[in-house]
Amino acid sequence: MNSERHISTPQKPTALAPIFRDASIFDSGRLLGTIYLVTFFIVAALVAIPLVALLYGSLRSAAPGQLGEWTLRNWEGLFSSGVLGTFYTTILIGIASAVIAAVVGTAIALVVHRTDFRRGNAVTALVSLSFFLPSFILAMAWIIIGSPGGLINGVLESLFGSDTWKVDAYTKSGMIFVTVLHQIPFVYLMMRGPILGIDATFEEAARAAGATPFGVLRRVTLPLLGFSITSSLVLTFILSIEQFAIPALMGIPGRISVLATQLYLLVQFPPPDYGLAAAIGLTLSALTGGAIWLQRRIARSNRLTVTTGKAGRLTLIELGKWRWAANTLCWGYILCALILPVIILAYVSVLKYFSANPFEGAYTWRNYLFLFESEATLRSFWNTLIVSGLGALVGVGLASFISYFTLRHRPPGYRTLDFIASLPFGVPGVVIGLGLLWAYAYLPLPIYGTLIILVISFITRFLSYATETVGGRMIQIDKSLEEAAWTAGATRLQGIKRILVPLAMPSLQGAYFLLFMAFFREIASAVLLYTASTSVLSTSIWSFFEQANWGLASSLSLVGMVVVFIAMYLLMLATKHRPSMKLLDRSKTPAVK
Repeated sequence: MNSERHISTPQKPTALAPIFRDASIFDSGRLLGTIYLVTFFIVAALVAIPLVALLYGSLRSAAPGQLGEWTLRNWEGLFSSGVLGTFYTTILIGIASAVIAAVVGTAIALVVHRTDFRRGNAVTALVSLSFFLPSFILAMAWIIIGSPGGLINGVLESLFGSDTWKVDAYTKSGMIFVTVLHQIPFVYLMMRGPILGIDATFEEAARAAGATPFGVLRRVTLPLLGFSITSSLVLTFILSIEQFAIPALMGIPGRISVLATQLYLLVQFPPPDYGLAAAIGLTLSALTGGAIWLQRRIARSNRLTVTTGKAGRLTLIELGKWRWAANTLCWGYILCALILPVIILAYVSVLKYFSANPFEGAYTWRNYLFLFESEATLRSFWNTLIVSGLGALVGVGLASFISYFTLRHRPPGYRTLDFIASLPFGVPGVVIGLGLLWAYAYLPLPIYGTLIILVISFITRFLSYATETVGGRMIQIDKSLEEAAWTAGATRLQGIKRILVPLAMPSLQGAYFLLFMAFFREIASAVLLYTASTSVLSTSIWSFFEQANWGLASSLSLVGMVVVFIAMYLLMLATKHRPSMKLLDRSKTPAVK
């Protein structure tokens, strides 16, 4: 029953009519209407300010806050040989990383969930754990392993006594390798659901027709997963081309530039060219935005039903003589992406001076002692906890309002709000940072050089992540539950408080965990905005590594990993035993036998 049906009926209105009329946003009270308008304004400002500032800066001939002239020279600079070469390199690394990550991530998911692979739960847990390893820590570990002066070359030189065989991480292949390691967990987690959700009857029909197990996999399973694989491929391409930390740490020393690092170099090193950087930032945003549009077109065009109501028996493929290949694939990835980087960071963190031979190293705890004695480092810890803890809370609150208004209530303009809120997903972090740098050089708001601008930057960048997480739960909750509360005399706000929020609490908690982790490890949008007093953990590690202080960078990385895992564990404990909603009063409800 809804308000439209009640009003259109020719019968005499009942006492329920005022309740449903009060369900409208502007009739139920001005508070909810005001919240909607404030939410709309905040989201529009978060997204529009950096993008408008970049557009303005790309048409100016001077740096932010300085007098200049209107010009198109910055856009003409996009067609220079240097920028075109960088564009080509960005596309090349993005496509190569996306294809390899999509193939390997899907292969691991198929091995774990569609074969008789042993210890699949352990692989799932470790791959998920590697998902939370920040990209700059992973890149730093592999630089220590594979740089010209790193561990591999040190071992090769000690074994063969010459530098004939050398490994160099500062190459395109090295950047692609580390990017693939970082993106595989994303593909694995994205493909796991579709693989588990395939109806077994399709495969049973193929087996009944005489197909071999691998024939079923090739002719039935993979085609059914085609849309999911293509979607993960496009999203991985987006994440690869907007990546900043890996190409910055591995590409800049090797004189390899992608669009994100070229933007950073144009701003950070003299002579700065803010206008060209703004034009590159908008171009990169357009590139990622186009890829997102393609991914959504693919998702909307997916009309292939892979789950039916018919029962089917899932038959696992026997690996047989290929078990060694499956073990090599799964455990080899875990070794390269998680175990080896952590071991190397732990080793380097206790060295006085770097040595490729652990038997010749001079060991010390001074790196760890420095971390707890350094006022700047301790400040970065507190800044990180403040930005991650409070910033994630604000982000989840804003995402909850967006999801409610766009999915549940749908007031006038809700489609525009939904569109604006989804835009930041296609804007790289370094672009958002540059946009805010431009904007607050002109706006009369004294927030540059404070933690507030970092919180604004992080929320803008990851708002769509929380919106999707919360919205996925809200759309599952039947509106009749709220209508029942309205029938009982509750206002719309009371229905939200007593019905919707408790039922959506698991997703709210999940969104908070997601934002907390994302804020904790974010560096791309902070690298242009932080100062000495607002440095966070990621930028402190970045600074140590820029100074070639591998010991301090490694020790701070390990301590940061321990801190984030402890923080997440405490958050999980705080919410683990909290019931989402007491739908039944067990003391008054008889048990059903």
